[in-house]
Formats: sequence, structure tokens, C-alpha cells
Amino acid sequence: LAFGDCSCTTKAPDGPLPATGQVAAQQGEYLAKLMNKGYDLSPVSQEGVILPPLRHPDHETTVSENIANFATRSDEYAKPFQFLNLGILAYTGGGSALAQVATAPNAEPIKGTGKVGNALWKSVYISKQISWRNRFMVVNDWVRRQIFGRDITRV
Repeated sequence: LAFGDCSCTTKAPDGPLPATGQVAAQQGEYLAKLMNKGYDLSPVSQEGVILPPLRHPDHETTVSENIANFATRSDEYAKPFQFLNLGILAYTGGGSALAQVATAPNAEPIKGTGKVGNALWKSVYISKQISWRNRFMVVNDWVRRQIFGRDITRV
């Protein structure tokens, strides 16, 4: 069993997945779901091909798993990992950023640079915070830094 964004590369038609935290987070969530549902994660190979994780016999399937089972014509294996590209964000300093945020899987992404990119970056950053308390603390920190500047007394 391997963890991480670079633990496995495939010869998929789209090429290998990007080595980013976004891929690692989605793979970790996928792996946690498999572990929670009791899939057998020990690698099994058949004719030199490593098979996907086997479903636990007592596990109740969900609607998405039933659809995947129909598509793969098998109900004993886990549905394969699918990466959903949510976009690219890069803070470039000085209140500017680059942003490319996906609104739907096959739709044209929203792109922004400079102040617009920074606004997109901050909105995504805030939305990814776990609690309202964290959101408030992050916004509070941004406002304090804007008014008073960075604290360099500890450098």
C-alpha cells in the first residue's frame, strides 16, 4: 500500500496526474473511503496486472458504486480513482496572484491575474477553511497585516 501523489503513475490517455497537493488530498480521501468501507487493499495480481481493491462481501453499495459496477461489468472491485481538477492558484506576492478556478468539470475555467487573481485566491482560501472561527481569524489576520504591515520584530 502506497500513500502520496507520486506513489503510482499510470499510462492513462490523459497522462500521469500532476504532482500536487490537490491530487494527494483527493487520493487520500479516496483511500480513506476504501478503508472505512472495508475494502481489501492488499495487492492482487492476475496475469501480471494488479487488480483494484476487492469489495468486502457484507458491504452495502451506494448509487455511484452501482453505476461504476454497471460500467465495469463487475461488482466485486472498487470504482477507480478519478481526479477532479479544481483549478490552479499561485500567490505571487505584493497583493497579486494567478488563479484558474474550475466551475464545472468540462466548462471553461475562470482565470484571473493581479488583483482579480488575488481576490479569487483569497475566496478559495477562505472557502477551504474548516470552521467559521478559522475563516474569521484568517480574514482578521489579512486586515491587520494590511493596516499595520508585517511584524518583523522576531526576525
